[in-house]
Amino acid sequence: MFFEKKLTKNKEHHLKISDYFDYKNPSTNTIEIIWNGDKEDEKKFLKLYTIVVNNQHIQPHTSMITPIQSEYIKNLLSTEQGVKFYRKKILNPGHHHGWYGTYRFRFLIDHRQMEDFEHVSLIESTGIIHTSIHTDPNKIKYYRKADKK
Repeated sequence: MFFEKKLTKNKEHHLKISDYFDYKNPSTNTIEIIWNGDKEDEKKFLKLYTIVVNNQHIQPHTSMITPIQSEYIKNLLSTEQGVKFYRKKILNPGHHHGWYGTYRFRFLIDHRQMEDFEHVSLIESTGIIHTSIHTDPNKIKYYRKADKK
């Protein structure tokens, strides 16, 4: 863990975390956000606006969520309708989150230059779209740039 912050109840917080990693070599990477609290509350939420790596956007809705198995989640999974809702939120999370848990964002740095390209091929063969980040600014597509100059 490299960053931790206790947030005040009923207050909007804007967090900016930068300059912690050196993404220069081809590799598979993960950013994890662990959101936890003392008590579940239906009014709480976490909203992810922007995730930027090497001046390129990673879409906030591409997170893979692992909720903490609270009483709410256990009760939700006890009904067929609840299981359908749970799966929908896990597979299509959007950018507005209400469950405590772990939010993972996976991305590849210069995936065409990776030595272990077999890993990337396996991901592509399943139909899973991975986020690619480039270290060469000339390869960044305009719409993915965080700073459009």
